Amino acid sequence: MKAGLLIGLNEFDVREIEKPVPGPNEVLIKVKAAGICGSDIHKMHSEWKYALPMVMGHEFAGVVEEVGLAVQQVQAGDRVAVAPLIPCRECPYCRAGKYQLCEDYKMIGSQRYGGFAEYVVVPEENVLNVGEMSFAVAAMIEPLAVAAHGVIGLDVQLGDTVAVFGLGTIGILSVQWLQIAGAKKIIGIDLDQAKLEKAFMYGVTDTINVMREPLEERILELTDGLGVDISLECAGSSITEEQCLLVTKKGGKIGYQGIAYSDVMMRQKAFENIFRREYSIKGFWNSYSAPFPGKEWQHTIDFLQQGRIEVTSLISHYFSLDQLQEAFDLTVQRKESYNKVMILP
Repeated sequence: MKAGLLIGLNEFDVREIEKPVPGPNEVLIKVKAAGICGSDIHKMHSEWKYALPMVMGHEFAGVVEEVGLAVQQVQAGDRVAVAPLIPCRECPYCRAGKYQLCEDYKMIGSQRYGGFAEYVVVPEENVLNVGEMSFAVAAMIEPLAVAAHGVIGLDVQLGDTVAVFGLGTIGILSVQWLQIAGAKKIIGIDLDQAKLEKAFMYGVTDTINVMREPLEERILELTDGLGVDISLECAGSSITEEQCLLVTKKGGKIGYQGIAYSDVMMRQKAFENIFRREYSIKGFWNSYSAPFPGKEWQHTIDFLQQGRIEVTSLISHYFSLDQLQEAFDLTVQRKESYNKVMILP
């Protein structure tokens, strides 16, 4: 089979390798679509810490081609998406059903070959039936579940005002979940005017371009001088990670979902707001809960099938597997504007 092997930082070699064979509890999937994640892009700069060569790709969907002898819930021909986390099932966190906190997990696309290939083998328990939705949409289930994990964890109340920092893929997906959860006002914050203008179609009610407008003053104008009920950080910027602490009202909630790419230093005022305003602060990593892979995944599939979440317009580029290097060059070198980039093996 053909696979895109990572052999160095942003260095891929598309070559023929042996087609995998599923074990007793595994499923062989013919990959139809696989997305490039923002974390993949970051790893290509300086942070790849796993064995090489590796087949990346943890956001993917396809058709089941073969199942192992002990597989019971999946059959050949099923159209499926894959939850990429393989928890150890033995650590205290796994036993408590907090799989996202597993101390000895494996990740498909990092420690096991992933979706940037014609075929991939995964455990049966990681496979979810997606019915008749398109494969490109099904490949968006993983980032949608990540966004759902944060919104569910923040316990959004009907009528809440929420500031979303960063309107990339996870930010826009979070906006849609916030709208479903009952947020009344959703303020999108970014420095890309094109993203801000497009955000209205997904449920943002107000926008702030931080390169053109004073953030704190605008938030006060939009919230009757109080600040937002919830701030959700999706940008992974040390600047926005501090700004959340400056625009949230007393007794408000702050969720951190963006990856910190550098040390986060903050002003005294921002830190003091944590206790003077009695903030509730939560971090969100990945997308899992019990029973595995969790309600985040099932909610995502349900709402996609109901047509209540829109993801197709977020996919800006499609590449073949042979163009994998070109696709990563686009994202790593930012050769042009892009959003979700999809590989079609």
